Amino acid sequence: MSNNPSTPEGGPHPPPLPVASTPSETTLQAFADMSAALTGFQSSFIRPFLDPVNLSGTFYTFAVSQVGQPRMDALMSTFQTLSNQVPKLTPQQIADTLLETALDKPSLQAQLCQSIIAMWYLGSWYTPGVLGGNGFAPPALQVISQQAYTKSLVWNLAQAHPMGFSAFTFGYWSEQPASLQTFGVDTTNGGGQ
Repeated sequence: MSNNPSTPEGGPHPPPLPVASTPSETTLQAFADMSAALTGFQSSFIRPFLDPVNLSGTFYTFAVSQVGQPRMDALMSTFQTLSNQVPKLTPQQIADTLLETALDKPSLQAQLCQSIIAMWYLGSWYTPGVLGGNGFAPPALQVISQQAYTKSLVWNLAQAHPMGFSAFTFGYWSEQPASLQTFGVDTTNGGGQ
């Protein structure tokens, strides 16, 4: 038994699971829509029309490599069922249902949703269900990529940028920051407040 705190047993990380194939555009858009509901960001911001970075594709593929295609397919199926309900659910209602906010102990599927949220916000993968201690998050399994870190949502929410990287022009700090909606936060239905 090693002293690696990233797994519940303290052992080495299991190897990534194989990814079946390149996900379809429909799958990536559904993943982006689900991610938007979970994170509170606009779907068009999560997966913009012109997207040279393709974080939604990177994140989807990475998550599948960690939890397996069947588990991701089950989550996506649940999301599609919730999205197609009549009357239509709000993104917040969909997120609350996926995260099982009304339950004391989240299921494996809800824990996967928590890991997807952390992945979008922090650019790192946190193993579903692995808890930290004393109010702290568990150590990240890994930073997914440099772009995942620099483009993670936490910087938009904070209206800031990571150290050593900025898309802002010199002197931006002398101006009032733009609204959260400008940074992609969905401010409708009480979001972003």
